[in-house]
Amino acid sequence: GLPYGWEKKFDAKINGFIYINHVTGETRSSPPTHGSSGTGPAPVQVSARKQGSCKPGWRYAFNFCYYISAFADIQSHSGAQAACKQQGGELFWSQFVFESFFLKKTLQTVKTSTHFFWTNGEKHNGKWDWGTGHPAFTNPKWTSGQPDGSGTCLAVYTHTGFFDDQPCETQYNYVCKTKA
Repeated sequence: GLPYGWEKKFDAKINGFIYINHVTGETRSSPPTHGSSGTGPAPVQVSARKQGSCKPGWRYAFNFCYYISAFADIQSHSGAQAACKQQGGELFWSQFVFESFFLKKTLQTVKTSTHFFWTNGEKHNGKWDWGTGHPAFTNPKWTSGQPDGSGTCLAVYTHTGFFDDQPCETQYNYVCKTKA
């Protein structure tokens, strides 16, 4: 793996991979050989106040419960969907614009190993949606320059709370959601 803070990302403009450090902002074309070991911080416990009426390990907000995967628990999009189903929820889908920003703020204290987290959003027949039984995908807040066509699965950039299209096989942390 890469040292903590680094991500390997495909750049269609150069038809190759680049390495981005989301902590320092550095971008390079070769893998980093410096930085921390990649072990990263331990998972943060969820206080009883933040847990509310949710199961242990889940956070209550907006009449929903949210589960943030542990630091080293990264999955492909389909793996994240399966992990959420196993936990009794489903992959995060946004009902309110401010949900992504709540998660952005929460992730500043939780610490994940990736700089994106998976959502339930996917592109089908040229249109983005949250899947069957969810509200329409309206007024998305995209990261600057996105979507750029690099993937058909939707992730949230943890540093801004904005959406980004990503290749579905990429492994990221994930957020599960269920009704409280």
